[in-house]
Amino acid sequence: MTPQPQDATGQTISPYDLVMFQTTAGDGARRHDRGLAVRAPPTAGGERLISMLLADGTEAAKAARDVTVADRSFLFPGTTVAPASDPGGQTGVITGVATALDLVKLDVEGGEPRVVATGVSTAEVRPVNELSLGDYVVSGTWLGRVVEVSVDVDVLFDDGWACRVTNGAGDKLRVVRGMVRGSHDKKNAFYPGDRVAGDASVFNASRWLRGHWKPSRTEGTVAKVETGGVLVYWVASLNADVSAPPPAYQPNPRSLTFFCAGGSDLMWFWSVSRLCFFRHDRDPTNNNNNNNNNNNNNNNNKKNKKKKRRNGMKQRRRRAEFGAKKWPMVVANTRTTVDVLWQDGERQRGVPSASIVRTLVRSEQDFFPGQRVVGRTLSPPVDAGDDSNIATDARVGVVKSHSYKDQTVCVSWNTSSATTHEEEVVDTVMSTYDLARSSDHKFFYGDMVVRLHPAVKEETAALVQKSNRATNDNDLSWVGHIVDLCDAQYIDVKWGDGTTSKVLLHEIAFVKQRSLYEIHQEMGDWVHDEDDHDASDDKPNEEDTIDGGSDAQDALIGRGTAIIGKVGNIIKAVIRTLSGMLLAPGKMYMLSRSTASASIAEPAIMTENVQACSPTISDDGDCPAEEAAAAQALASHDTGDNVFNFKHFDVVQSPHDHHYLDNKEQECGGERKWLKRVQEEWKILDTSLPDTIYVRAYENRMDLLRAVMVGASGTPYHDGLFFFDLQLPPSYPTTPPLVNYHSFGLRVNPNLYPSGTVCLSLLNTFGGKDTELWSPESSSLLQVVISIQGLVLVAQPYYNQAGYIAQIGTPEGRRNEMPYCENTYLVNLHTMLHLIRRPPAGFEEFVRNHFCRRGRHVLKACEAYLQEGCPVGTLDGESLSMEVSKDWSCSMGFKLALASIVPRLVESFSGIGAKV
Repeated sequence: MTPQPQDATGQTISPYDLVMFQTTAGDGARRHDRGLAVRAPPTAGGERLISMLLADGTEAAKAARDVTVADRSFLFPGTTVAPASDPGGQTGVITGVATALDLVKLDVEGGEPRVVATGVSTAEVRPVNELSLGDYVVSGTWLGRVVEVSVDVDVLFDDGWACRVTNGAGDKLRVVRGMVRGSHDKKNAFYPGDRVAGDASVFNASRWLRGHWKPSRTEGTVAKVETGGVLVYWVASLNADVSAPPPAYQPNPRSLTFFCAGGSDLMWFWSVSRLCFFRHDRDPTNNNNNNNNNNNNNNNNKKNKKKKRRNGMKQRRRRAEFGAKKWPMVVANTRTTVDVLWQDGERQRGVPSASIVRTLVRSEQDFFPGQRVVGRTLSPPVDAGDDSNIATDARVGVVKSHSYKDQTVCVSWNTSSATTHEEEVVDTVMSTYDLARSSDHKFFYGDMVVRLHPAVKEETAALVQKSNRATNDNDLSWVGHIVDLCDAQYIDVKWGDGTTSKVLLHEIAFVKQRSLYEIHQEMGDWVHDEDDHDASDDKPNEEDTIDGGSDAQDALIGRGTAIIGKVGNIIKAVIRTLSGMLLAPGKMYMLSRSTASASIAEPAIMTENVQACSPTISDDGDCPAEEAAAAQALASHDTGDNVFNFKHFDVVQSPHDHHYLDNKEQECGGERKWLKRVQEEWKILDTSLPDTIYVRAYENRMDLLRAVMVGASGTPYHDGLFFFDLQLPPSYPTTPPLVNYHSFGLRVNPNLYPSGTVCLSLLNTFGGKDTELWSPESSSLLQVVISIQGLVLVAQPYYNQAGYIAQIGTPEGRRNEMPYCENTYLVNLHTMLHLIRRPPAGFEEFVRNHFCRRGRHVLKACEAYLQEGCPVGTLDGESLSMEVSKDWSCSMGFKLALASIVPRLVESFSGIGAKV
């Protein structure tokens, strides 16, 4: 994995950071220049180069050590950040952003840029296009989002004539020479100053603003870009009950009032190389030009009887008059400050953006002041009936502060006094693992809200409509963003007119942040295909059909090989899997917390089982030494529960509670080829299962199987049991089996959803390629169950999340991996309670015997965590601390949560006859 580049001061350089570097001018003088970091490709020597976008649209490259982060403008209210000096420390949330711009005008002839203004607020300028894709706009009492934009382009030809190409941002025009073209620009975007060309038919069909069409006019300069029409998706209203939304298509965008840009999901932010105009006339250069033009017009009126100037002079004057007032300004520098609310409750205002860094992940254990939380209960009481639901705490508390080191949260709860019958506020310090965000209060800093009109009766609806029609279209006093949540009753909202006020929850409505992809899907044929490239980037992941990218695959090397002697295709696939191939959203994290902790092994198969696993033998028997060593490490695994003479594989009658029991559509009709393949799979399972995996097949339903895996020591899954139901569809082995995890509604791993979905490339529920995917020739049920245990139930499940492999070794990764492990172990314990209370059919004795034997080890592990502070996943099979754990300690919040569950474990283990 390539580490993130660092600047001259050791600070991490993130995409879209503004960096400063030294250049040498023509006279030999050294000066400072600035550029937007867009790429950081490594060189052959390992040095990182920073590719920067400069104000004039060109790119330059400098070594990372030769640049310094100067500003970060890619920040928004609601963005979580950390101190640049301690990126692995506590995080905060941005509540306000202020960016000042330095503006210049570029000389189209290649001269030095001219400074127009410095320290300009972003509220004073607008992009070249009045409206852009994703912008929020207001019309009367309705708030909408722009989902399609039609752009008209005025083209000025060399002879001074000009025409307007409607919807020029399509395929009608092409850029011959761009004035400024940044990496964040959309394709087919045009800016004043661009040199463009088009077919003669395009200009023939255009509206001519000056002169007329000639076949020879096929290339010109963009003089003006104007929004011709927009398609708006109306999302909220001041009073939706009595006010119908405006038409979706708005032919006159000037009738709409801009509220705010689309935000980070569309990568739109003010940065170096952005082109803009003042929203109101301010540029003194433009004013001077206007005065000069007026004087020229007066002089021309006085001299209208004189002889006309020569044609060449007229053409130059036409070009100057048509274009002088149209060239946009360019952002040459940004200075951004932010207001930050830190997790410990401290507020800072006017923080220089270069002193903070964005955090990419907000975990379930991250809480911020003002968030609404509820108590989390993951399992029912021991004496609850089989049909009892898990109780939830109906109280809603407000977070006051969060200690990221201790994983504790101070929460304010409203309680009723028994004596005064009045509500009292009680502050309680709780474990983060005992809390969850309230599903009824999902709002956060920066979220958009609209003020609700007071409820009206039907007879007054007409009066309200009349009042709405009289509302100023420019009125933005009813739409705003959340800036503070810390009051238990009120929310602070900054409205579009610049005012801030406190509101009650019932006085506002929250605008749901929907992706443009979702909006496009709902609007259907309204939206043209030309914006599909934006929609595809915005497409959300589905829980049951998850597509993965291949970017993370460059971080690890996946090579398949033989282990001992001659190994068949099936075992080769298994070894490829266990050697680190990407078969899950995040690759198997084979590393421990310390390179010296080689004793921590991942769940694996025994070497002798590997040798006998396939009935088909290959002639390829080479085995590199390092792969043999890796296989040997994987083979070192605790023995399972075979001491109870519970067969690893058996064929019995189908259980009543199998997930796929009623899935008759997938039940096989018993074709001979299918039956033969199933029997072969059974034979492999009967002879080759490792000691920690048990499988049951069913003679009356050959399409069904049930598997259980024992969690390995050295992981947060140690001593746990994990059940999976499988079904072989009629198309098997052309298609992989269906697999469902017995989750009890809990999330024990990023790849195991509460719904039971198992996210694995081998099952075609996650993207992959080549050997990562199911192969009818070489894949098998044995490979499926071993892959789940070896690649899902791992030591560091945090990195199994899609794309998180890039965080390995980073401060952010180190900050989040331990809380994730601690939470995973707590979920593992709650899963034990569920299994003891309601074991899967056919495995009742197995579950009881397992916890009778391992129950005391579970309690011994809890004691080690509580008394010695051992980190989760650093205990061996006897629940003894490994050497690696001496430099680490579990959190206080974990101990609080663990202490509350231990009595229930003792009661449950005692109830089944375990010695505790």
